[in-house]
Amino acid sequence: MSSSAWSVQSIGDSRRSSPDADFFVIKRPSQRTFRKLFQSRTPIRCFNSALRIDQCTLRYAKRKIRKLIIRHLDLSKLYGDLPQSRLDFLKREVLLDAELSFMIQYEDGWAVDVLVRNLYFQRLKLVEEKLKLARKTQCHCRRKPLPSCPRVSSELGLIGRRTRSASSRITLLSARLDSATPSLLHFHSAIVRAGLCTDEHLRQLFRMTPKSRDKFILQALGKSTLFERVAVMDILGRMNNEL
Repeated sequence: MSSSAWSVQSIGDSRRSSPDADFFVIKRPSQRTFRKLFQSRTPIRCFNSALRIDQCTLRYAKRKIRKLIIRHLDLSKLYGDLPQSRLDFLKREVLLDAELSFMIQYEDGWAVDVLVRNLYFQRLKLVEEKLKLARKTQCHCRRKPLPSCPRVSSELGLIGRRTRSASSRITLLSARLDSATPSLLHFHSAIVRAGLCTDEHLRQLFRMTPKSRDKFILQALGKSTLFERVAVMDILGRMNNEL
């Protein structure tokens, strides 16, 4: 296959609308290019050309996404039988991972779809890896001695609890949502299920483009009004500024 067939002419670039943007947004490629990238034996050079990343970065991204696939997807199912909700959750986990922040530059995160689909062709190997991890965990649990319970003064314990509370803003999310008028607490579980679980996830959310953030909130909240989505985004924004 000639390299011209994999030219990047079908993938246009445009600057982010945000004034502090420091990289290009890579447009979604044509359906023809997508089909080629989805094939199980796609050459590495084709990924490098379409995704515009070097081979080392591509290997690193695949390794990270591979671990997330093992953790979050039901490997007993074929790709076509996986619930779209789980695939969307996995995609959000990838985009919110600080070490994969460069994946945000792809419009609608299309590169994540490509890499997940391509890695899933190795489903049997992924199953083997998952079983090995499970066996290692079981062995570790059997060999690990039961820790002794040190005596800690109540004063030190209180200081530790205060330190943990102060270091994590996302733990205050439920209280912030409940303090709104009217209360937005009923959205808390949906936000957590969508993948916004840590302070780092919160930071990563606000590194996304405004369009990607709005899409994340829309998908996370599901059936909601424009006012509720704006209010939730405002609460998250203020919490992010406090980090």
